[in-house]
Amino acid sequence: MIMASCANAGTVENSTATAITVAEAKGYHGRAGVEFVDPRPADVIAATTGKIPGARLISVEDVEAGNLPPVFADKSLHVVTTCMAGPMARRAATAFAKAGFGRVNWIEGGTTAWVEAGHPTVR
Repeated sequence: MIMASCANAGTVENSTATAITVAEAKGYHGRAGVEFVDPRPADVIAATTGKIPGARLISVEDVEAGNLPPVFADKSLHVVTTCMAGPMARRAATAFAKAGFGRVNWIEGGTTAWVEAGHPTVR
């Protein structure tokens, strides 16, 4: 059931969002102008992989509705999304691209791949 919250994220339309590897994501992590977003509920994050340090928790529904924190008023931000395995992150990345963000990626394999590569998470 927990995995379903990430994997059953629905179909994704074509967008300008693209997948990146964990190594690429690690290179962006902590850089100015880059925001990491995890769309999973906090209880799911705590029960599974944890979240990438600094990642903002914003639900897919909020991204799709445009309910974003003030920092996202700047559409020049580079947005990197992640979930447990990738599908929900891809859906969130597509929504950011449709909202006018020009540089949007999701992590292929999600936070699970991040952890498997030996990178830290927080719960």
